[in-house]
Amino acid sequence: MSSTLQDTLRRAIALREAGKPREAEALSGAVLALDPENADGWQIAGLARLDQGMNVSACEALAKAAALAPLVAGNHVNLAIAFDRLGKPDHAIQSLRRAIGLQDDLPEAHYNLGNVLLQTGRNADSEAAFERAVALRPRYAEALNNLGHAVAERGDRESAVGYFRRALDADARYGPAWSNLCGCLLDLGRTVEAIDAGRRAVLLSPESAKAHYNLGNAFAAAPIPAEAAACYRRALQISPAYADAFVNLGVAQINLGDCDGAIAALDHALAIDPELAEANWNKALALLLAGRLGEAWELYEWRWRAVKGLSMPKIDRPLWDRGPGRGRTILIRCEQGYGDAIQFVRYLPMVRERGWRIVLECPPRLERLFAVSGLADAVIPFGAPRPAFDAWLPVMSLPRVHRTEVATIPCTGPYLSVPPPQRLGAGDGRLRVGIVWQGSLTNGRGRFRSGMLADVAPLSRIPGVSLCSMQSQISNEDRRQLERLSIPDLESGLLDFADTAAAVQALDLVITVDTAMAHLAGALGRPVWTLLSAFPDWRWMLDRDDSPWYPTMRLFRQRQAGDWTTVVQQVASALRRHVEGGGVL
Repeated sequence: MSSTLQDTLRRAIALREAGKPREAEALSGAVLALDPENADGWQIAGLARLDQGMNVSACEALAKAAALAPLVAGNHVNLAIAFDRLGKPDHAIQSLRRAIGLQDDLPEAHYNLGNVLLQTGRNADSEAAFERAVALRPRYAEALNNLGHAVAERGDRESAVGYFRRALDADARYGPAWSNLCGCLLDLGRTVEAIDAGRRAVLLSPESAKAHYNLGNAFAAAPIPAEAAACYRRALQISPAYADAFVNLGVAQINLGDCDGAIAALDHALAIDPELAEANWNKALALLLAGRLGEAWELYEWRWRAVKGLSMPKIDRPLWDRGPGRGRTILIRCEQGYGDAIQFVRYLPMVRERGWRIVLECPPRLERLFAVSGLADAVIPFGAPRPAFDAWLPVMSLPRVHRTEVATIPCTGPYLSVPPPQRLGAGDGRLRVGIVWQGSLTNGRGRFRSGMLADVAPLSRIPGVSLCSMQSQISNEDRRQLERLSIPDLESGLLDFADTAAAVQALDLVITVDTAMAHLAGALGRPVWTLLSAFPDWRWMLDRDDSPWYPTMRLFRQRQAGDWTTVVQQVASALRRHVEGGGVL
C-alpha cells in the first residue's frame, strides 16, 4: 500500500474518532476507488456506515473486509457487530467465535459474544463470555456491567451488585453501571441506595431514557410519586415510544390521585402495544379508583397476565356468562387475599337467583365462616376434591358478569353469619373497640397501608373506650407494648375467620387499616372505621368518607404519605364525640 493511501486511511480513522463518520466514509471511498481490494478501506467504510445507521451497507463492507483479510480477528468482531444490528444473532455469534478462534486473548470479542448471547437468552454462556473478557481486562467496565446484568437475570442480585460496583471502580463515570445498580438495589429493597445510584446515572447519562426510568421506579418505591412521574416524563421526552414508561407514569398518576392523567398515560401505552398486560390492568385500577366501575371490569380480567404470582386456574369447564342454571352446579373459586374473597362472595345470592347450585372453593381459614353463612350449597377448601360441576368463575369476575356500577353494588345488609359471639366478659360500660394496625407485609402495598401499634396507642387514653387487639401476627415488641397499655389480645387463640367473626360481633366498633378485618367487619354489618394510606386501594375510591361496598364503614384518609398521626387524631376526635353522645359510629 502506498504511503499516500496509508495517510488517507489514517485521516479517515481520525475523522471517525472525531465523530465525523460521513467524512470518514468519503475518504475511505477515495482509497477504495484506487485500491478496491484494500481490506482496511472496507473496514473503515463499514464502521463509518455503522455510525450513520446504514447497517445493511455497513455489513456488506465489513463482510468484504473480513473476506479480504480473514486472519484479522478484529475484522470478524466488527462484522459481528453489524450482524447484531441487523437482527442476525446467529451470524454474529459465528463471526465472534471465528474471531476468538483466531485470537483468544481479544477482550472485545468475548465481550461482544457475551452481549449477543445475553440478548438471545443464553445467559449461562453469556456469563462465561463476560468472565473471559474480564479475565483478559480486569478493569473492563462495560464487560463487568454486562456480567452484572447477566447474573441479575438469573436472580443473583447480590452478586450483580458486586459486579456493578466493580465496573464503577474501573470507571466511576460509567452511567449504565449506575443505572443498573439502581435497578438491582431496588429489587433488593434498598430504596434509598437505589435513588442515590439512579441520581448519579441520570447525571452522567442525561439522555438515557432507561436511566430516568430506573430512577423513576426507585422514587415510586419510596414512595414519592411526584418525583417518579417527573422521571418517567423525562424518559418519554427522550424515547416517546417507551411503553413501560407510560405504564409506570400511569401508576404514579394513580398514586397522586389523578385518575384522568393515569388513564391518558395508559392509553398512550396501549396505543403502542394494545396487548401490554400491565397497561390494561393498571387502566382497570385507575377506572375503579375513579368510580367508573362499568368501564373497568373487562380490563380487570387482565390481572391473570399482569399480576405477579397470579395465574388463571386450568379448569376444564366453561366460564359462567350469567346464563340460567336450571339446577346445574357452578364452582365459584376464591382468589387473591382473604379480604377479596370476603368482599366478593356477596354476589353468590345473585348467582343462586339464576338457578345454580353453588360450590364455593376458598382458603381453609374461610371455609367455616362461609359454610355457616349459607352462601353456597357446598363449601370446600383449596386442594380438596371437587364435586361434579358444570361451569365455573373466579369470584372477582362476578362484578363483570353482573355489569356492576357504583349504584348497583349489592350491599343491602350483612351477608355473613357467625357462630355465637365470643364472650368478652361482663361489660363495664365502656365502648369496646377492636384495633388492627398492620396488614400483610407480603402484599406489595402492605407497607404503605400499615401503621404501627404506637400510631394507634393514643386511642387507649380516651375515657370511655376499652381497646382490644384484633391484630394477627403480633411482634414480640408489640406484644410487650400491649401489656404495658393493658390492651388484651383477642386474636391469638382464634383458629379461623369464623372465630374472628364471632369476636367482632361482640365488639361495638372495629378500627383497622386496610386489611381483611375491614372487609370482615363490613360484611358482618358491624361499625368499622378504616384507616387508609395516601395511596388507597381501588375499592375505596377517592375523596369520600364512606364506602358503597359497606354501609357501616367510615373511611379516614391520610392526606400526606406516612402521616398516621393526623389520621388517628381525627379518629380520636370522632371517638370522643361518640362517647360524649354527640357522634355516630
